[in-house]
This record gives sequence, C-alpha cells and structure tokens, in this order.
Amino acid sequence: MAWGDIQTDVNPKHPSYIIVTASSSAVHINTLEYDISSMQYFLNEGSCQLPNTGLTRNYTFSTINGGMLLAGTSGGEICLFSIYDQIYKATMPLSSNGLLSIVLMDDKIFIGGGDGKVKKISTEGGRWNLTHEAQIDGRVTSLGLSIDKKEVIAGTDKSKIYRMLTSDLSFMIHTDAHYGGINDIAFGNNDNEFVCIDETGIIKIWDNSEYKTIFTASGGKGIEGCASC
Repeated sequence: MAWGDIQTDVNPKHPSYIIVTASSSAVHINTLEYDISSMQYFLNEGSCQLPNTGLTRNYTFSTINGGMLLAGTSGGEICLFSIYDQIYKATMPLSSNGLLSIVLMDDKIFIGGGDGKVKKISTEGGRWNLTHEAQIDGRVTSLGLSIDKKEVIAGTDKSKIYRMLTSDLSFMIHTDAHYGGINDIAFGNNDNEFVCIDETGIIKIWDNSEYKTIFTASGGKGIEGCASC
C-alpha cells in the first residue's frame, strides 16, 4: 500500500486522498473522498489498466513519485504505473534476485536487491540510466535517505548497517552484529582484538578500540559454533 498526493483543489477543507493497493494480478488506485451530504469519507476503488497479456507479479514494495507509482517485484523489476491515467506504463529489470527496498532523491532512485547490491539510477530527462552500484553483505532489506541527502543508510538481513555516499555509493560499515547467540569469546595476544563465535557458526574478530569487526568467517552450512581458542 502507498499513499499518494493530497488533493485540495476541489474541497480544501476536506481534501481527497489517493491510496494505492495491489495484489499479484491487479493494481488499484483508490480515492478517499469526502461526501458533504453524509458528512463522511467514502473509499472509491479504481483499477489500473494492465497489458492484454496480463501482469502477474509478487510486489515487494511500492512508492509514489509525483504521478507515478513505482512497485518493486520479487523478480527484480520495477513496474511503473500512471496514477492519474490509471494505466500500466513499463517494467524495468534491475536485479537478479528480487528488489526489496527503495528510496528516492530528486531525479535519482536508489534500490536494494536480494543479491546484496545497492544501485543508483538517474531518471533525468525521462531516461533511466544506471550510474553507480555497490556490493554489500546480505540482502538489502531497507534503505533510508539522510536529511541533507548526502548519505543513504542501508540495512541487510546479515544484521549490518552501512553508510553510503549518495554521490558515488562508496560505503563504510556503520554497525555489525552476530545474528545468533554467542557461544564463546576469546582474546588474542593483546586487548585490542577478540574473537566471538555464535550458534550459527559465524566467527567474527572485533577491534576493541574501534568497536567494529575486522574479519568475518563462516564455519559452513549446518555447522554450529561451540568454542573459540
């Protein structure tokens, strides 16, 4: 579901609202309008016109940019719909393993995929061009834009948060964490580094002065971590 523009041209005191909903085979452009006679809001449902061959997708997110609805799919596409014309416009393939997150910045689009890639797309002049991309660890499940528009914060299913520059997607890890219970901890030859192993078999070496990981390894699928020496 996504909320569209608030329309105040007809009734500024009681504006109308656009609400977009979708299922696997339909996209609905709904309007929440105020009825003066009954003094209450009513929801009017409308459907987007789809291609004659149909358009069946599993939508993962939706956002509205002006008069366009951008809907991500599990197949790695963004489907474009015109809200006011209520019609399907185009499909853009952008990822090999599903699209999970999106954030907009002026005429730029940042998308996060299930393949661990964050991509920056320019839509200047109505043409979509991939300008930058970055590979991080884990499926990119969320993206957020800083107030000054200089950074994008990316979160992954590997319990990691990255800070990325919007200019070129260069990045640094902001927060890292184990995502299983800690089974053992051991220090090495100095107090500045220690190693942890969790119940999923993930081993991390931590820098005790910088509070960040400097090495990560996995014991392999199905291996439980027991102890570190």
